[in-house]
Amino acid sequence: MADKKKPLKPGQNGGPRVGAGRPKGSKNIYSQDSVKKLESLGFDPIEMLVEKYHEIQKALTDGSVRVGSGAYAQLLATQGQLINNLMRYGYRQVPEKQELTVENKKPLAVKLNLKKDKDK
Repeated sequence: MADKKKPLKPGQNGGPRVGAGRPKGSKNIYSQDSVKKLESLGFDPIEMLVEKYHEIQKALTDGSVRVGSGAYAQLLATQGQLINNLMRYGYRQVPEKQELTVENKKPLAVKLNLKKDKDK
């Protein structure tokens, strides 16, 4: 019989160290400073994105921008970007799907084993 190695426990040589690394969910120093700076300036990015969304919606619905014009299309695109930016605050990003290509295609053989009626 071949000797099987026992799995290492955390903290043993070769394994992960207990308590190593940054704790899950902790924020780094720079992001905490950024949040404090925005709070001191009285700037809430989520609130501003929502305000801009409503301003664009009003411009699109009150008739001040002609439907089908380049400005109308640009406002719709900007509104879509605002929605995407706001989604980051409430939902996780959906990973992009990757298509796998199979380069080694093998022939497929199908055998049909049908029962024959002997009584006919």
